[in-house]
Amino acid sequence: MRSLNKYFYTFKISISNNLVYAWNLLARTIFFVFIVFVMLLLWKNIYGQKGEIIAGFSLNQMIWYLTIAEMISLSRSNIFSEVSEEVKKGNIAYTINKPYSYVFYCFSNSMGEIAVRLLTNIITALVIGMIYVGPLTGFKVIHLPMVIITVLLGICINFFIYMLLALSAFWLEENTALTWIYSKLVFTLGGMLIPLELFPDWLEKISRHLPFAYVTYAPAKLAVAYSSSGFINTLVYQLGYLGFFIAVSLLVFRRGVKALNVNGG
Repeated sequence: MRSLNKYFYTFKISISNNLVYAWNLLARTIFFVFIVFVMLLLWKNIYGQKGEIIAGFSLNQMIWYLTIAEMISLSRSNIFSEVSEEVKKGNIAYTINKPYSYVFYCFSNSMGEIAVRLLTNIITALVIGMIYVGPLTGFKVIHLPMVIITVLLGICINFFIYMLLALSAFWLEENTALTWIYSKLVFTLGGMLIPLELFPDWLEKISRHLPFAYVTYAPAKLAVAYSSSGFINTLVYQLGYLGFFIAVSLLVFRRGVKALNVNGG
């Protein structure tokens, strides 16, 4: 337990540091509100032409789904740019000798930043959802803990994927394209743009087995249309993908540090 204290203190310090930047939080909140407002106008027009139910979603459920998916996506840290720059500039050589795991130090530090963003985004999502379309139809408070678990697991999966992409800087001179591609995969195959139910059948089946769907789609879908089987399925996939990306991130980091030492870094 004592070995975990350093990560807990890092988490607390990160929260304190991020609470200082109130203007940044305000800017992100305004951006969040603007995005949801645009989606509301778009989907109101679509529902006006197509009917009250589309792919099993009412307008109320669709707006809440997209709001929650956007909330999860925006609740991320700047881990990619921070780690990439440390590796490219060689500053990582000064941090890898510290008495902690570099990967888990980055995780605890990022979780402080993410916690502040997530809390702000949750409050914003609740306010704009209630204003735009009213209370979420059919939602039961008893399901809230399960939804929160999947939201947090989705955020953790997202972190370790970004961490893995950032560590590619050990070998790639320019790796920004990787995070651009990943963000677009989450936007499309992760169900941020539209729910997977609106995809062609073959693409929907493929997307449901990919990690991108368990970052945004699955938690948001559970929030608007909860089912026990859906929760169990989501939990199994999320835990599997989280364990996989943690293991790969640690492996890539060790290989990267070894390459750095061999090359005289």
